[in-house]
Amino acid sequence: MASVALSTKAVGSVIKLKVGGTARNFIVVHKGKPSAAYDASCDGVWLLMEDIYENRQWHSSNVNDYANSTIHSYLNSTFLGLFDANIQAQIKQVKLPYRPGSGASTTPVNSGANGLSAKIFLLSGTEVSMAHSYIPVMGAELDYFKGCADTGADTKRVAKLNGSASGWWLRCPYCRSSYGATNARLVGGDGGWGSLSCSNSYGIRPALILPSSLLVSDDG
Repeated sequence: MASVALSTKAVGSVIKLKVGGTARNFIVVHKGKPSAAYDASCDGVWLLMEDIYENRQWHSSNVNDYANSTIHSYLNSTFLGLFDANIQAQIKQVKLPYRPGSGASTTPVNSGANGLSAKIFLLSGTEVSMAHSYIPVMGAELDYFKGCADTGADTKRVAKLNGSASGWWLRCPYCRSSYGATNARLVGGDGGWGSLSCSNSYGIRPALILPSSLLVSDDG
């Protein structure tokens, strides 16, 4: 079977990567650096797991601080270790826009070289084309989600857990003063937005960035 550069795969196409020894579908959601809000490390092929992998707590202490969250730590340790060693070595260490600390403020957002270092991450509300007064603007829309409903449900954001549509966490806090520092944003089972207390277990769709030059089989 012929091999092609990952960069030749169209946005929306599916790439298979083994996670825990099982092939999982990942959607190509963007190619290149989305905007100036991203460090040069983010210049690559962005992949998002097609299905929800499992339910996980966002933060066991119920605090909406992503950089110090339970889920950020899990994704970049235990979950990262589920990939084959050769893929782990190729996953890029990137810097992502994020709202530092906890609380109900949508600012500041650290970006560029001051972004959060990660190999595996959750997408932000902005990246999945969500706009709301209680969502920090973290980065830019990824090409796969451009055109999605900004404030309503959209089928492009729907994902399944064990065959049924379910919701999944985003990496942004829910910034509403009446909730203090306890809630984070999510995508609901219908592809719309919502929020939950960070100590709740909810779906995760891990994302990662691979080098554009990486060779894959022509069927993904």
